[in-house]
Amino acid sequence: MSAENVINEIRDSLNGRPGQPIVFGVCRTLADKLGQEPWIVRAAAIVLGLFFTFFTVAAYIVLGFALKETESRTQRFFSGLAVLIREWVEKLADALRGIFGGPERA
Repeated sequence: MSAENVINEIRDSLNGRPGQPIVFGVCRTLADKLGQEPWIVRAAAIVLGLFFTFFTVAAYIVLGFALKETESRTQRFFSGLAVLIREWVEKLADALRGIFGGPERA
């Protein structure tokens, strides 16, 4: 999986398609389980995020992994994120080697 593929998948996820979750699908899944409209759960998540940002993001990620319907999507996102971070670290290391005169990688 290359960084370009990961970026394209993230872009597609954020743009969304009819019936497709915007990020992990946690709000829609919770709404279905609670018998509520998805917009109510999303609005609650936004309000909670404004006041309790760390808690809300952490809960969203945990629920992304915990809910059967969103688990694979969440795992794909974080594996792609790991690829991006690894490539950025490698580029930074190469740049620092160039600045400080260390051996360059091929």
